Amino acid sequence: MSRALQAVILAAGKGTRMGSDQPKVLHSLFNRPLLDYPLQIVRRLGVRRPVVVVGWGKEKVLTWLGRKADSVVQSPQRGTAHAVQVTEKKVSRFPGNLLIWPADMTLVREKTLQELISEHQKTQSDVTILSSTVPEPKGYGRIVRRAGHVVDIREEIDANPQEKRICEINTGVYLFRPQPLFQALKKIRPANQKKEYYLTDSARLIAESGGRVQALPLATPAEAQGINSQADLARAFTILNQETIRNLQTEGVTILAPEQTFIAPNVRIGRGTVIYPWTYIEADVRIGSGCEVGPFAKIRSGSVIDDGAVIGSFVEINRSRIGKKVLAKHLSYLGDAVIGDGTNIGAGTITANYDGKKKNQTRIGKKAFVGVDTIFIAPIQMGDGAQTGAGAVLTKGTRVKNGEVFIGVPAKSLAKKGKWQKRSSK
Repeated sequence: MSRALQAVILAAGKGTRMGSDQPKVLHSLFNRPLLDYPLQIVRRLGVRRPVVVVGWGKEKVLTWLGRKADSVVQSPQRGTAHAVQVTEKKVSRFPGNLLIWPADMTLVREKTLQELISEHQKTQSDVTILSSTVPEPKGYGRIVRRAGHVVDIREEIDANPQEKRICEINTGVYLFRPQPLFQALKKIRPANQKKEYYLTDSARLIAESGGRVQALPLATPAEAQGINSQADLARAFTILNQETIRNLQTEGVTILAPEQTFIAPNVRIGRGTVIYPWTYIEADVRIGSGCEVGPFAKIRSGSVIDDGAVIGSFVEINRSRIGKKVLAKHLSYLGDAVIGDGTNIGAGTITANYDGKKKNQTRIGKKAFVGVDTIFIAPIQMGDGAQTGAGAVLTKGTRVKNGEVFIGVPAKSLAKKGKWQKRSSK
């Protein structure tokens, strides 16, 4: 996409209907804040420093935001037009196009925005509105046209009966040329039921001044759903999950029970892998080909599972690298672990990775055999072909050499333990 693109993400609202003390934009969707979804997409579209408008709960939002974007504070919150107006010093002189995106419109896809940007550039419009045609438009602003041309956007609370029958709705996502936008913002007045400054009024004002205004119904009804309540959040989770599963199925992944499987949008899974019911896979996970995962498995962010591995019932993997053809079939926690190819992980194995201050790593070599109920108190190193006995507890800093066998509590080398027993019997 063209680099002549800037973005303003609207994240100042309280989200009263969420019924939460947490700012709405920090509510989690597949372990990522809602605000993170538009931020990641606009960066991929070429926006180097997006601007985030913060307001209610700004301390929490700014803490999470860190250096991910620039920010401006909207205080008090007087509506969407006012939210954009407070960004004037940062973006009004930008030479390209300005993307306005409410942070609660999390389901809008990158491909849809690419099409929107392309059409906006092709038509050289002053404003292009991302719209959608939905069977049930209740609750949404309507796109008002005359002779096919967009003349206004009417919020439902202000719409007359005829306008309420319009099925083309406003998603709240726009592309503007900055100059006509900020000229229009100066003219907006809170002449509506809510007594707020509506950004939607800018479309009418630009059209009245002779500017080119268009609405493109590129968004699917699913994309057009905003997140304003806990029920909306749950629906968004279901929509993202179903879309992800459909995409994986077309790539040759077997998902036996899609309704009981939960996979984050950016997970990659290889052809021929089978996902059993009640498996939960978080973002940034990579699973190879020919694997088996589940049932009742949890694969957490940052984990990589190589080809042919089996991750079975009630196994949790966290920030770990699982080698090819590793078997971890039952009741185990593998956190901050690197496990070599062909290793067998016995039922009940635990890598105790957290010492109260930091996370420590367990490294297990190739073709090792870990006995049932082994506990690794990290950091631990275990060599190729090494073994542990059932119930072994390997204490912090233990190093198990290639082919060595460790047993007991605390676990010791079987060879050394044999010598000790021989000496003590004299």
